[in-house]
Amino acid sequence: MTDSPRSLHPTWIAFGWFIAAALTSLFVLGLIALGIIGENASDDSLWFGFALFAAFLVAGYFVGMRVARAPVIYGISMGAFSIIAWFALNLFLGEPTGETSWRSLDLRTTITLLLLQAIAAVIGVWLGVRSLTRGSARA
Repeated sequence: MTDSPRSLHPTWIAFGWFIAAALTSLFVLGLIALGIIGENASDDSLWFGFALFAAFLVAGYFVGMRVARAPVIYGISMGAFSIIAWFALNLFLGEPTGETSWRSLDLRTTITLLLLQAIAAVIGVWLGVRSLTRGSARA
């Protein structure tokens, strides 16, 4: 497992991020359906963090199984892609409609969520690469 920026495939980074975003939504909807997350969202921030961590872990595992290399760079890149997506969505969709979220989260919460995403993605990619290389070593 070598980590090199030359071994990156940006399409897998973006695809992994979109999978993670979709899974996060699915997990949050599941928690709402089960009644774990209620009307007051500020009390349920731990569950939102859990959904985010689990989604990026699963998406990272999927990406790790597909690329089979550079788990740290792929995981950090998936977490950093959130910054690009946030900026693009606010700039192209939020500014024309006046519904931006530039200041919806404080800096500490934003950094915590980005670190949570990156750490979960790194662990997921590492597990995916490891399970793939262990499976091929046994065969």
